[in-house]
Amino acid sequence: MKPAKILLLGAALLAWPLGLAAQTFQNQTEASGTLNNGLYGTGLAWGDFDSDGDQDLYVTNWATAVSVPKNALYRNEGSGAFTDVAAAMGVEVVSNSSAAAWGDYDNDGDLDLYVADFFDQDYLYQNNGDTFAEVGRTQAGIDVERRGSTTSVAWGDYNNDGWLDFYLGEYYYNNELYQNAGDGTFDQIVDLGVNDRRDADDVSWADYDNDGDLDLYVVNRQQENVLFRNDLSGGTPAFVALAASPVADKGIGQAAAWGDYDNDGDLDLYVGNVGANALYRNEGSDTFAEVGAQAGVRQNNGVGWLTAGVGWADYDGNGYLDLLLANGADRQSQPVVLLANQGDGTFSNATTGAGLSAVRGFYAGVGWADYDGNGSPDFYLANGATLGSRLLQNDAAVQGYIKVRVKGKTHRDAIGAVVRLLDAATGALQAYRQVLSGPGSLELIFGAPAGPYQVEVRFPGSATAVVKDAVQAGDQLDIEEP
Repeated sequence: MKPAKILLLGAALLAWPLGLAAQTFQNQTEASGTLNNGLYGTGLAWGDFDSDGDQDLYVTNWATAVSVPKNALYRNEGSGAFTDVAAAMGVEVVSNSSAAAWGDYDNDGDLDLYVADFFDQDYLYQNNGDTFAEVGRTQAGIDVERRGSTTSVAWGDYNNDGWLDFYLGEYYYNNELYQNAGDGTFDQIVDLGVNDRRDADDVSWADYDNDGDLDLYVVNRQQENVLFRNDLSGGTPAFVALAASPVADKGIGQAAAWGDYDNDGDLDLYVGNVGANALYRNEGSDTFAEVGAQAGVRQNNGVGWLTAGVGWADYDGNGYLDLLLANGADRQSQPVVLLANQGDGTFSNATTGAGLSAVRGFYAGVGWADYDGNGSPDFYLANGATLGSRLLQNDAAVQGYIKVRVKGKTHRDAIGAVVRLLDAATGALQAYRQVLSGPGSLELIFGAPAGPYQVEVRFPGSATAVVKDAVQAGDQLDIEEP
């Protein structure tokens, strides 16, 4: 597995006071057919690749002394069961894969797949409906030849031209930005100042400053992280590295995730490290405050985690985003940690109350998705050891949630779209989300403790909002750009 995720912590974990949870999770791994047993799971990506309305799952794997590192594509059969169709669909990848991401790069209405490889050349798979065609290695003009060792990948339309671009985090080489030319090819961009040459372990696009373009965050191992602000003007992007920003975390970084945990209408940032983690509250005007300790999400009674994956979701439907930490990676068995947002700026440890106290492992990644279609967020853990990965089903009822699926006019999967949940009577903001590339689903799930609501969607590059009125808890909305 990636060298960034093989460090040991010397101290034992101490127990936190237990919080109460309204929902619990059931282990459906074996029943669903997603155990991934005998393989080192390095990462995952949820996405509806066959456009049938339910969430499928791609899992990346690593070689062991006794196993072949085949990746898996678990097609959701809609009955709680999955079938591994990776070989049949042509995306099995027998190599040491480190990450994957879904994105509709050719704007034909279905999700394509990028697979990062640590030792060999990466793979770009074009979705042709019945199967996938590998075009990154074989099609002229798509230059994804191996230079460094790729650890991470994220899709994002950084120049708002309606075509998805991608960014690669690398070891032993510069990070790489590839711009979609709109004709099936990509151009490597080297003059925007984002080709960071440090050991990147995670990368993510998000519009943290709400100016309508995607900014870029890079997590570096044992070196400062960096936030690149995108100052797009007239279709011309320009990035500014906010080196003095508090989010230039200097820990042993492994993962990061954006989410508006305080429901104030901008994205905050959680960074997972080896040791103490960090929660950066977005204060606006390029400023962040590190509030991890006061929020109760920094470390465990003075002992840090080995956090290799981070995911935000409102698992209990109270209207506030909660945190899930995938801990351990491939060298130390640790518990998954669920931190429940209390709505007052603090979190409580809800791991035991949610039925997760026995979920321990060498977890390298986590992603939320409503795989069973009941409206509430479930999650999958990639296990960085041969003990098997885990699928945990949320037992919450559909009535407590609103699901929003958006589709752009040209940029079909609408990565970068902004969705606001508003009180229908007052117009007050209730929750804020962005559609972002990552392990989790592109569907957005809002906890809906009261109502009725109004849902407002702003698509990338568009100044016009699409508004849905009279939205109730339990609704599942499909919203298209006009």
